[in-house]
Amino acid sequence: MRIPPGISLLLIGSGLYWILSSQLISSFTVFSPGLFETLPAGQKLITVVGTISLTSGLWTVSIDIDEFRRLATIRNGYVFILPIVFVALDMYSTLINLSLNSRTAELNPLVASIIQYGPGAVAPFLVSYIALSQGLALFMLRIGAWLFERPRALRILPFAVVCSASSFGSLSNLLGLVLGYHTLLVYLIAITGSMALGSVILRVVRGAIALSLLTTQ
Repeated sequence: MRIPPGISLLLIGSGLYWILSSQLISSFTVFSPGLFETLPAGQKLITVVGTISLTSGLWTVSIDIDEFRRLATIRNGYVFILPIVFVALDMYSTLINLSLNSRTAELNPLVASIIQYGPGAVAPFLVSYIALSQGLALFMLRIGAWLFERPRALRILPFAVVCSASSFGSLSNLLGLVLGYHTLLVYLIAITGSMALGSVILRVVRGAIALSLLTTQ
């Protein structure tokens, strides 16, 4: 059975994330930092799981690379690169905001720890973030094909929703730099903008030849 596109990148992104998490917050998730800190082999367990996930993803990553290359080179293929763009914008706008505003604090404990360690930790986290985002986007294209046989136009809907959600972080960060984070207006505008962007993506891909190519595998 052929592995669906997106799974390999999700494994790679998760693996890198868990390896970083084992060293920085001793947990699989930021919702419970330090969860394995008191266990003698807790950090090693997370590292081993992350290494297995990373290795498994690298073993079959050619599937995702080929699918991404195919989508990026068809009509309106730039749309399928947007998850990477949003990840980079989110990460760098966060770093810029933290450097410009000393009163702003990063609430994500993993990201806060990574920033303290400098570029050596930021680079693998960015790679992890990109792999997770692009892998999820590719997988959502397949989910759309499974869920919506008719009408065909709805097959792109899960991908558009993922792009819309992933754009919220970068939009809110950029608006926060201009308007400040002390008003709900920033988040209301970011939510509206994300929803509008998802609608535009849906229309762009639906009106292109690309839609008929999404399920040719």
